[in-house]
Amino acid sequence: MGLRINNNIESMIAHRNLLKNDRALSKSLERLASGQKVNRAADDPAALVISEHMRKQVSGMEQAIRNNEVAISLVQTAEGSMNEISSLLVNIRQRAISAANVGASDSAMTQANQSEIENALASLDRIVSSTQFGHYKLLDGTNQERVEFIYKVDEDGEFVLDDNDNKIIESKKTIDGLRFHVGPDIGHTATVSIRNMSSNQLGLNTPNKSNFMSLADIDVTSELGSNDALRLIDKAITEVATVRGELGAFQTNTLESNLTSLQVAAENMTSAESTLRDTDMAQELATFTRNQIMSQSATAQLAQANSVPQNVLRLLNH
Repeated sequence: MGLRINNNIESMIAHRNLLKNDRALSKSLERLASGQKVNRAADDPAALVISEHMRKQVSGMEQAIRNNEVAISLVQTAEGSMNEISSLLVNIRQRAISAANVGASDSAMTQANQSEIENALASLDRIVSSTQFGHYKLLDGTNQERVEFIYKVDEDGEFVLDDNDNKIIESKKTIDGLRFHVGPDIGHTATVSIRNMSSNQLGLNTPNKSNFMSLADIDVTSELGSNDALRLIDKAITEVATVRGELGAFQTNTLESNLTSLQVAAENMTSAESTLRDTDMAQELATFTRNQIMSQSATAQLAQANSVPQNVLRLLNH
């Protein structure tokens, strides 16, 4: 080895290795501190791109899971109120059967049955008006799927009629029921319709000789009225049970099924993203220890290389 003082090549090499080992040591410290092996794009550009896409998906799934849970709570709220309505209808039917027993009922008993039915119907309507989730009223028909028609009008605002004196439909639009965003992406929606549960909307179009239009009109003070009332009550019970069944199927087959699927997908996606981005702490600790030793060795080598010019001074002094 030659003794040169203008250019200490050994020192330059040792210094370069020291800087390299210090950078590696710093990166190991950063990975250990953050718990991530990809902290910036330069660490692994391809892994970063894939990881960010996975993070977006996981975030969307987590919010969709919360959306499904909220939707389930809403459906359970509506179904719980309809359970009370079903119980009231059963009690109303019992009173109607009692009133129909004209051979053993006097006018006072019949009137008592009618009063009890009216009180039950008032309770039913109170349940309908008070059942809400946040600001949404659930049972008053505002969340029922329906078609609205827009009729053609002339310059004076009068409806335009066809040859049969029917209003001419200009356009129509479908009003959805309750719409829930149940997935992580655009268009992942589900809807459910809840009909009006008010007493004046149950039992409609039921043939009867008493001319009862709806459940709200029933009068059991006569035998004919009691029998006709039973027809409307039975139809109302069926209507409520049908809606409850639809809500139950929607909760089980759509919301809960989708919730389970999202939870599994989120777990798998999180695991895959973790494999790409998270630090293997045991492996990184071993790498950190190796870099630390290499850095210390490079420091010692740099000190030894820098001592070479001192040998020249000793030669000159002799």
